[in-house]
Formats: sequence, structure tokens, C-alpha cells
Amino acid sequence: MRRRRFYLLALICISFFSTAFFSAIAHYQETAQTSSRSVLFFDILDLPARIDEPTLIKKANKYSLTFALANRSGEQLAGLRLTLMVVESSGKMRARVSWNEAADVSAYSIKTFEFHPSLNTEVNEASRIYLGIDEVVGRETIWHTVDAEKLLRAYARGQHDLIPKVQTVANKFDPPRDGIRVIPKDEK
Repeated sequence: MRRRRFYLLALICISFFSTAFFSAIAHYQETAQTSSRSVLFFDILDLPARIDEPTLIKKANKYSLTFALANRSGEQLAGLRLTLMVVESSGKMRARVSWNEAADVSAYSIKTFEFHPSLNTEVNEASRIYLGIDEVVGRETIWHTVDAEKLLRAYARGQHDLIPKVQTVANKFDPPRDGIRVIPKDEK
């Protein structure tokens, strides 16, 4: 009877420690395949959106970009056009990706996002990563940065004294927040 208890206790201990060992190995492999890099953000003060703490994370050959998006305006935001640029240590641009994302952010608030840019290049440790906002779409207004890509390239080369120009137009495409549109009566 004592011998059975001993074997049972030994079996329980072995199964516990083997489970812990294999889960530790799995966790190590998962963290070894995941790497994160901080991203430098080019802030344009005339845009209503600001990005805080952008991080590029690589998980099994897929990249994701996580950050907090702050809405500095009294208008609800609906979307963004972003540009992500990878620059080698020599200053040569290695990759550039621009894409649109829906980003519903209330007025004067902050929200976290995780986007998945289609970055087809391997980002090595010596490379620097830059992020800029080309366009911000609000419910009533669209803000567009003039020559956004040229400005981001200049920022990557160290020209931090540039003053970007932002154009605004009325958003005639998205419905207003309450969903009601007024159709003017034709007068003849």
C-alpha cells in the first residue's frame, strides 16, 4: 500500500514538472519568435491626430503596429492614412508602406490600436523605423498633409526643423454622426 502511494506521488510529481518544463519551452519559443521595435513618430501639429508610443511587433513573419491615437480636435475621427518607413543605418530607405485604416476616435480622447501593415522586408536591429500621418478623416473635415512622404524622408535624414503644410476640406462623403442628411429643395 505504501509503495502504491509512493509511485502515485512520484507519477504526479513527474507529470507536474514535465508539464511545467514543456510549457516553459513553448513560452521561450514564442518569445524568441516575437520581437518588438520602437518607432519614431513625425508629429504634425496642425493635424488633429497624434500617435503615442508606436511599436512594431514581429510575430512569425507578420508585423503589427501598436500605438495610442490621441484626437486633439472637437470632431470625431473616422480614419487615417499612414506611412511607415524603414531606413538603414547608412540613411538609405529600405522600405516604405502607405495604407488606410478605419480609426473611430471620439473628440478629445485617446484610443489604442493594432494595425497590420503589409511590410515585406525584414527589419534588422540597425534599421530605424519612422511613422507619419498623411491624412486624417473626420466626420466633417478631412486634413491632408502636403508632400507627406517627402517630409517624412527629410525627417528621417535629420531635418527636424521643417514646417509641414496641412490642407483641410469638408468631408462630403461620410454621413454625419447622427445619420441625418439635409437635402436642399430646388428653387425654380
